[in-house]
Amino acid sequence: MNSKVFYFPEIPPRSPYFNLAIEEAIALKLVSEGMTAGVRLWKNPDSIILGLSENPFRNIKEEVVTKYESVVKSEGFHKKPKPNFCYIARRASGGGTVFHSLSGNINYSLYFNLEERKDLFPVRDSYDILLGIVSKSLKRQNIVSFPKGKSDLVLEKNGILKKISGNAQFRKRSCIVQHGTLILEDHLIERVAEVLHHPPEEPDYRKERSHKEFLTSLPDFFSEKIWAKDLVKEVFSYLGEKEPEDFSKISFFGPDFSTFRKQVLRESESIRKKKYQNPEYTLHREIPT
Repeated sequence: MNSKVFYFPEIPPRSPYFNLAIEEAIALKLVSEGMTAGVRLWKNPDSIILGLSENPFRNIKEEVVTKYESVVKSEGFHKKPKPNFCYIARRASGGGTVFHSLSGNINYSLYFNLEERKDLFPVRDSYDILLGIVSKSLKRQNIVSFPKGKSDLVLEKNGILKKISGNAQFRKRSCIVQHGTLILEDHLIERVAEVLHHPPEEPDYRKERSHKEFLTSLPDFFSEKIWAKDLVKEVFSYLGEKEPEDFSKISFFGPDFSTFRKQVLRESESIRKKKYQNPEYTLHREIPT
């Protein structure tokens, strides 16, 4: 195998600040550490994740912001999730505001070295290719999805298009990161309506439908375990590499990635404290220097 590709499997729950900091740290270190690509799967506790330019006071219901602010002042945050609490965080990519929960959805991040994969450089092409990888991985479980709008994946239900996945991108130091979420349970959609206002901007195909009418979850037969491997296999297929037989050999936590892992974890701690956990960044996009 010529490419150096890592797989970062799901780990025990962490705060969204830990997860977002890890994600950015991987992007910052990927090319300098000689990696070609990577796949990461992760979950957040109840969290509202703002796009880079989103206004929390316009997107999120007031009582949720107020509770977040009072917890920031009284307790601050730790790596492990705080029970019965809805976090607010701001990610590195653009796009709209989303809601995550531990049972309601799974998040994925795809990383590629742009110096090695120049076909991903044009933004539109990169979305087509990377949404295609996710769509093909779902097809392996007989779930037919296709791209719609700028960066969504949809299913057709009774002749109506419903969104199962929103995606966004950012680029750092010649690394492209595309992350997205797959809706696993319908209760997530009810929670979205409880904590978020109708989005200020929407794709044409939404046609002013409410969260409940517009979003849907994956079918009950969907297996996260099978899909995790299928997603990695589709990344290898795109790279023109043979599918891995032993996933432990490509694990981010395995011996082959120990230097990369140390660099990423060190970098992520600094980013988490300075940026993601900082309420000034979350609410106003300001990072104190």
